[in-house]
Amino acid sequence: MLENSIGQYAAVLNSDFIAIVIVKDRQIVWANAALHRILAYEPGELIGQPTRQLFLDEKSYKTFGSEAYPSIAAGRTYNGTIPQKRKDGSTGWYEFNVSSLEGYPDMVVGAIIDRTETYQNVQQLEKSESQYRSVVEDQTEVITRFLPDGTYIFVNEVFCRLFGKSAADLIGHHWHPAAYPDDVPMIEARLRELTPDNPVVTIENRVFVANNEIRWMQFVNRGFFDAAGILKETQAVGRDITAEREALASLQTSEERYRTLVETTCVVTWFCPATGLQVTPQPLWMAFTGQTAEEMLGAGWTKAIHPDDVAAAVERWQSAVENGKAFSNLHRIRRFDGAWRWMNVRAVPIRNKQGHILEWMGMGQDVTVQKQAEMALAESEERLELALMGSGLVLWDWNIPERKITVGSRWFELLGYTNQELGGDEDNWMGLINPKHLERFKQNISAHLQGETASFESEHQLRHKNGHWVTVEAKGKVTYRDKNNAPLRMVGTILDITQRKRLKDEGMDLLKRIESLIHESSARTPVKAETGKAAESLTKRQRQILGMIATGMTSAEIGKQLHLATPTVISHRRNLMAKLDLHSTAEVTRFAMEQGLLTK
Repeated sequence: MLENSIGQYAAVLNSDFIAIVIVKDRQIVWANAALHRILAYEPGELIGQPTRQLFLDEKSYKTFGSEAYPSIAAGRTYNGTIPQKRKDGSTGWYEFNVSSLEGYPDMVVGAIIDRTETYQNVQQLEKSESQYRSVVEDQTEVITRFLPDGTYIFVNEVFCRLFGKSAADLIGHHWHPAAYPDDVPMIEARLRELTPDNPVVTIENRVFVANNEIRWMQFVNRGFFDAAGILKETQAVGRDITAEREALASLQTSEERYRTLVETTCVVTWFCPATGLQVTPQPLWMAFTGQTAEEMLGAGWTKAIHPDDVAAAVERWQSAVENGKAFSNLHRIRRFDGAWRWMNVRAVPIRNKQGHILEWMGMGQDVTVQKQAEMALAESEERLELALMGSGLVLWDWNIPERKITVGSRWFELLGYTNQELGGDEDNWMGLINPKHLERFKQNISAHLQGETASFESEHQLRHKNGHWVTVEAKGKVTYRDKNNAPLRMVGTILDITQRKRLKDEGMDLLKRIESLIHESSARTPVKAETGKAAESLTKRQRQILGMIATGMTSAEIGKQLHLATPTVISHRRNLMAKLDLHSTAEVTRFAMEQGLLTK
């Protein structure tokens, strides 16, 4: 009979979205499948259950009864959205349309639609709006929106408090009066930079706040454009940066003081933890290099080292830190103005009583002037050495009061000794002079030291490390004297004249031998045809060697001049004499004269 009564609802009995329920004496007597599904019950499980179990609590149950049943009794349909408890304990929101069941005044029928998702969306929207209002109204940053002509269309509460105005006082008016007049042209120019491709511009400018005080503000301005790329409005989010500006000005003043100190003393001091990495700003380093605190921290200091020097500097520093030993290095550091300065850098570990390193203390001294002088001196000495090398001269410098002698590098090449073997002691050098020449040497140098001669000249022999004598021509002159005319410094040169001396000593004898050979040759029969043919077969090098032998040069001297090994020259000499049937130097000389082989 109940089914016949609700037959008019047959179209919705099995609806997927409308749930049907019939209640008598506040107990469910019938419910369709949709109701069981949305409340998470098994089919038929709700039949016979009291409606109370679907309500969240007694209060909501009584509230529904006090509103719904009087309306139904008056013949009206009750409509409302009510939270209901599902079988699993979760809560859903449902729209109820409840009326009396026709023919059964003690029963009511309800059509129920699940509105849970809609309700949750509304709740989320309200939450988002609340959060937005919190962001806009409760944060410390000022927020405003204005039209392209500068007219305010929105200001948040923080903005109003900062400038001591109400929203009504500000909306519809321009921002210009709040901005410091000198900054307005700059602000307007920056705002004109807003484009669809560049929608955000950050501006720092001064403003007049509530008490007419001038404050620095930073505004992040975002432009909003229509589809045609036309600016419709701008939103600005600002914060007070007065304290930061003042700190920056103070820091700049501090840096200027440090920079003045660095430039005056040419010294940079610093410290760092035992790790060797910077963790705190170093004012003197920052003043000298121009690096910021962020740039220098950690191993950032290496970026101020010259590219050619950084690898060695880093390697030495890491080695010092790992081994706990003092650090010392000479390298170039880029100064704040971009100039490279030579710095003598030293650092030592500071230890506690247990020997553990607490920190490193370092100091860098600008030695650019000294380094440049050393480089210029080295360059000058190199040029002088090259010039002397071309002339065959060797330089010497005598510090007379200290009895120390400094010589050029070619001295050691000349005599075969090393710098460590001879050193700079005057006695060591005097000990090289041939005793036969020592007295005459001392007389010549004494005469010059006493001012009796304009310069010093001496021809004497020096002992080579290998034991033979090297004949030299020495010249020098006193360059400094004290106020009493006592000599302080003497500079001079020597020239190896061994070969020239030998040729001079042997010249006359050689000429006599040549004359004798000429006379002897004129009285002899012509050279054998076989010998002449052999001479024609000689190579250019063989003819050259024969000519040198004829002048009296030794095999070693020939080898040095021709860049040949001495044994090679000896072999050439032996083969040539056998080939030409020559048995003595005299015969070689005669042959060379006859064939025109004598060297010029």
